[in-house]
Amino acid sequence: MSQGHQHHLLRLADGRTLGFAAYDSPRGPAALHFHAAGSSRLEHPVAHTAVTLPAVRLLVVDRPGHGLSSFQPRRALLDWAADVERLADYLGLEQFAVTGWSAGGPYELACAFALPERIKAAALLCGGAPLEYPGALRGLPLPNRILA
Repeated sequence: MSQGHQHHLLRLADGRTLGFAAYDSPRGPAALHFHAAGSSRLEHPVAHTAVTLPAVRLLVVDRPGHGLSSFQPRRALLDWAADVERLADYLGLEQFAVTGWSAGGPYELACAFALPERIKAAALLCGGAPLEYPGALRGLPLPNRILA
């Protein structure tokens, strides 16, 4: 299991809070992870394995309305990149990597698009496929079809 973690809150300029957890090395290169739907900062890529990331500063950020992060009314996807940039400034991160798991993927891609000078690498984990083609939802359990 990953070595201990610490939970943090960042107060944003508009009064919202941004929750995040820091895992493993505070001195390693930083990677920000964006969780799946219905999850939080407690989700991270090695949470349930014997793998540790001793050389990586893994920061898992609660998306708006999840975990410790405030809901943001009338938000657009690219608003997330501005929140992430504020977090990076707060943490003193000039450059960092981003990952997005499932529904966190669009948030990872928004950051890669909006912050190209700061994002060193981006990884989409279990990203969704386009749902426009006939039969795209066939075989999915009912809750997944409803969510899609």
